[in-house]
Amino acid sequence: MRCGLRAPPPTAAGHRRLVARRWAWLVLVLLLTGAAVRAGFGKPVRDLVGLAVFSLCVYPLLLWVTSLALRRTARVSRILKSYPWRAYPCDYPRRAAESPKVIRVRFADDHAPVLRLTPFAVDLARKQNPSPDLIWFAGDPRYGGVISPVGGHFPVRVVPEPPGGGGPGGGAEADVLAERAELVKGGRVRRT
Repeated sequence: MRCGLRAPPPTAAGHRRLVARRWAWLVLVLLLTGAAVRAGFGKPVRDLVGLAVFSLCVYPLLLWVTSLALRRTARVSRILKSYPWRAYPCDYPRRAAESPKVIRVRFADDHAPVLRLTPFAVDLARKQNPSPDLIWFAGDPRYGGVISPVGGHFPVRVVPEPPGGGGPGGGAEADVLAERAELVKGGRVRRT
């Protein structure tokens, strides 16, 4: 049940912007590293120690975080290809004074799970959202998916909180679709 809300049209613009942002991170990391290496040429040996520490410690960490973000973008892409956007009412329960880490989506009158935003907390109520009490969702309510403010311009991955799914079952066909979209793997909910 979708609470009488009209289904939004599918959009890929938000996903394209997400992919562009993540690739920009990678290019920025590579450019900063290149600039640091270039700045190291012709310097005294004591200055090269700092460059070596950066090259051996910081650069692999930055590259790893950026590649992880790109892999997660691919998962968001699979979810959006497998499930259409649907509009649902929502609210933002606060667990701490300034904690926008969770959202409660009302999929039906008797089913309103709390979903955790991953990997970073984003305040979707204020993120270019003309309707903070409405959210677009693509995925399986039992296993999570992708949410975005109305318009689909800021897709964010969500997982059930607490883990394990629950709620109205979808049957074997829905479970196969969730496995193909990588919401679940081996019967377990993917948390990232």
